[in-house]
Amino acid sequence: MSADAPTAAVAAPESPEDLDVFVKELIDNMQTRFNRLSDQIIGRIDDMGGKIDALEQSINELMDQAGVESTSSESATKSNAK
Repeated sequence: MSADAPTAAVAAPESPEDLDVFVKELIDNMQTRFNRLSDQIIGRIDDMGGKIDALEQSINELMDQAGVESTSSESATKSNAK
């Protein structure tokens, strides 16, 4: 057992450093992935918002063509879109 003890003592200082480097790289990779996914999600939300606005505009135009009066909330949204 005493022969293993010096080997363990020599390996011990490297192990925490290696673990530290590994953990830092892992955290950096996770942060990069998180940022990329966050940017993708925000982009998709923005795209969806634009599509919803376009759909709302189309619905309002169709309602105007059909002669249907919009409700007060739709009118307020319509005036805000302009």
